[in-house]
Amino acid sequence: MKRICISAFLLLAGFASADSLLDHATPEQRQLYEDAKPKLLAEARQKPMLLASSSEGYFWQMSGRIIPLLKAYRYSHDPVYLETYVPVQEQILTQRYIHPSKPEWSGWFEYDPGKETEFKHLALIDHDTILYYVPVLLFVQAVRGDPALKEKYGAKAEAWLKDVEASMRAWDKRGCWQEFPDGSGWYHGITHYPDPTTGELQKLTGIYAGGVVAYNKVHAFHEALSLAYCVTKDPWYKTRMEQTAKFFKAHWRIDDKHVEWNYRDHTFAGDYKSGVLGQGETLTGAFVHPKGGYYALDLEAVVADYDLGVLYQQADIEKLLKTNLEFMRFGDEKAPKFKMINGSYKEEGKYNKGHLWTSLAHFSPQVRELWKQQIEHRHGKVWLSWSDEIDYLTEVAQPVSWDRRKLQTR
Repeated sequence: MKRICISAFLLLAGFASADSLLDHATPEQRQLYEDAKPKLLAEARQKPMLLASSSEGYFWQMSGRIIPLLKAYRYSHDPVYLETYVPVQEQILTQRYIHPSKPEWSGWFEYDPGKETEFKHLALIDHDTILYYVPVLLFVQAVRGDPALKEKYGAKAEAWLKDVEASMRAWDKRGCWQEFPDGSGWYHGITHYPDPTTGELQKLTGIYAGGVVAYNKVHAFHEALSLAYCVTKDPWYKTRMEQTAKFFKAHWRIDDKHVEWNYRDHTFAGDYKSGVLGQGETLTGAFVHPKGGYYALDLEAVVADYDLGVLYQQADIEKLLKTNLEFMRFGDEKAPKFKMINGSYKEEGKYNKGHLWTSLAHFSPQVRELWKQQIEHRHGKVWLSWSDEIDYLTEVAQPVSWDRRKLQTR
């Protein structure tokens, strides 16, 4: 899921104006958009998946069908994207478990059918984020920005928004949030789940029950928090971003060449086999994850925070630019490779490779040029390449700057 949230200024200007970003595109950019349009519509119009007969991939595949539609609408203002989006989101909501008396326990729990895995009955905050919170919040922004859309979709958008706001806070009611004396805070996994037949809460077993939520998962949630703040101006969302950003940054390892951090850092009693914080062996490791894309997701949250004036300063972004463009980057100037955030790299296989942190294109012409080269190389060859192209087009419609974009509201 890349670069879901952009500036409130751009969103408000784009949705409220007759002009779209596409109207101001160069011929080359317009062609890139025209190539992407049929592909993302075809992806969304596939037969919907059923959660009960799916693996965890359900969340990524279904979100990959709907979020690009909303990004493409944001770029073009073509109503076909919203017309395609709404029925898919409605179908996704039919897959959601609804608790008979405790609405905070409604969600997407039952997947990986017939398997006794660590994911059995395990709701995850990033799943709800990419499947429901982010697309709905983008939909609400679009609908509120156009009187005709408000007339057509207004009631639905506002009902979904009300439910999304309650659902985002439900993680607190499930007991998954903890604040610390230094003013930071973080999430741990659920320790119970609702029996799908009776609704009675059952104790969750497995290595993730009560354990610290990985950085990239909470950072996916940052996209929803940022959007929700832009939509509602409720300070709860920004405060939650500030608390989690403080926790995350405190775990950075910094030297004169780069910044790095783990996939997760053990923080709660549920991280330990003993059930006692800091005592004995841990259930999971604390390490740099071989999936380099997780760190690109972390960067998206950092930039979203920066744009809203949360914690990070220009000096922090400059350290991250140096990490990605100097420490991690190597090889051919026009087709560079990237080491992992800790400097490791393996040529073979899918993993143990770093990524270009495209969210830093906000600040860097060099990142924009590398991103353009990457798109030219991947165009039409990888899943959701068209979504990345819409992200690129949206970014280059804005100037390179150190502006905190979400603070530039009208």
